[in-house]
Amino acid sequence: MALLIPQTLGAVRVKERLGEGGMAYVHRCEDPFRPERRLAVKLLKPEVHGDVDLVKRFQREGELLKELRHPNLVEVFAYGRSGSWPYLIMELLAGGSLKACMGESPANLITRLAPVTGALQVAHEAGIVHRDLKPSNLLFAEDGTLKVTDFGVCMWEGDDATRYTKSSMVVGTVGYMAPEQHGDPRAVDRRTDIYALGAILYEFCTGQPWALMMVPPASTRPGFPPRLASIIMRCLQPAPAKRPPTMEALGAELMEWLEGAEAAGWGGEPLPGWNREAQEAPTVAAVRARVLEGEAPEGRLGPYLDPLGAASVGQRRQAAEALRDAARAGDGPWLAQALGAVPPSARFGPCLALERVGGEDAIEPLLALLEDPYCGREAAEAVAAIARRVGREDEVRRRLREVGLGHPGRWLARCRLGDGTWAEALARDWPTLSESHRLQALAAAKELPTGVRLALKGRLGYALGSVGEALAGL
Repeated sequence: MALLIPQTLGAVRVKERLGEGGMAYVHRCEDPFRPERRLAVKLLKPEVHGDVDLVKRFQREGELLKELRHPNLVEVFAYGRSGSWPYLIMELLAGGSLKACMGESPANLITRLAPVTGALQVAHEAGIVHRDLKPSNLLFAEDGTLKVTDFGVCMWEGDDATRYTKSSMVVGTVGYMAPEQHGDPRAVDRRTDIYALGAILYEFCTGQPWALMMVPPASTRPGFPPRLASIIMRCLQPAPAKRPPTMEALGAELMEWLEGAEAAGWGGEPLPGWNREAQEAPTVAAVRARVLEGEAPEGRLGPYLDPLGAASVGQRRQAAEALRDAARAGDGPWLAQALGAVPPSARFGPCLALERVGGEDAIEPLLALLEDPYCGREAAEAVAAIARRVGREDEVRRRLREVGLGHPGRWLARCRLGDGTWAEALARDWPTLSESHRLQALAAAKELPTGVRLALKGRLGYALGSVGEALAGL
């Protein structure tokens, strides 16, 4: 039996999946007590739960990032375990990664990257070496701040008791790994991250990856400014002792170059062969800047559809929430049509907006999406909200009803519509449910009418453990 993703982590509610890597899933989550926070949770996959060293490193990542503070470091709010699931709750960085900046002018790029050296300096001063610095681990917040993320394979400088990485394990990403990472990993230190940042600078300032070229920047891009080339090439020295000694020193050199005449005369234009407009991937901020003030929904809401369909998963979520916030009464028909204008993976966006402003004409299109794997939950919750607004609770409750408890994606919507048959099914099937399903069911049951909810609480009063704690709040 597959291990179910926890639906709640304390007060935090786990929402849709944003992505996954080789060892972890990333889901959006919400804190009902602090709704202004944009949150994500990283959950280690079940297949690696038995790797004691990996779990320790994962928990250590949460421990160290919760203590470190810098504007360019991802913020971690909580870490721990939920059942057998190790997790980290952190800020949601939905502006895309540095990879979207390929082709930007070198001056722009260094303006973005120079503050990152300060974040890495803070980590290094705490004895932490990232070891896997690469463009996909440099993510943008909504306000455009570039932040360092994913310290999952970091190493703690110091005695062996502080090292959770096996001595035989080679970690990093080919193309950004320093030479010493290919030998004994215990030999690496903070200058390994300086090498990786040099490889990123080389790639984004010349348009070619360092690992494939291995020649000075001017050989790849004629006319490359000598002073900037010198900074980059010193970062890429095979011998760590020949690299800049600290991230602080590297940041100072980059800022000095940025403020000099060389940058002003050379670094302001995009790389040859790159289109200035095409290089600017859609972001929430860019969409908001393009929104028209006119009353027509096409002008106010239309710009959000592009990032919903073409941007990264995180950007789609941010664009969906911005679409919801921008929607007004009377926009329901346009939003219902938009359900068919976006890719299936982006339909949750119009659903979120329809939950807020949709009318009767959206009920049928939403009901048709109940089985959609991408937006079934959002469609159910939207149609329940609309039914309550327009007085069609009985009809929609019948159409959402399934045999027994049915699909968990409909539980919250059914409870909001006061479906007593769902409460009866929960009381009957309770002994057969897993703990995660029990917690998810209790979270939904809080939305039942008071009488039904209290009667259900009395019938389930024998629950114990963490489920019992959740039941106490029912």
